[in-house]
Amino acid sequence: MKKLLAAAAIVVAAVAPAYAGPKGDNENMLRKQQEESQKRENKDIDKAYSDMMKGTRTQAKPYDPWGSVRPAEKK
Repeated sequence: MKKLLAAAAIVVAAVAPAYAGPKGDNENMLRKQQEESQKRENKDIDKAYSDMMKGTRTQAKPYDPWGSVRPAEKK
C-alpha cells in the first residue's frame, strides 16, 4: 500500500505543475499578442528599409579589378 501511495504522490507531483490554469492561459495569450505585434513591427521596419535601399541604388558600372590588365577591345 505504501508503494501505491508513493507512486501516486510522484505522479501528482509530476503532473501538477503542468496544469496551467486560467492565469497561465492569460499570460500565454498576452505573450502571443506581444509576439505578433513585434513581428508586424519588424515586418514594417524591413519594408521601410527595403524601400529606402531601392531608392539609393545607382546604376554605376561594376568595378573591374582586371580592367587594366586585359588588352583593349577591338572595335
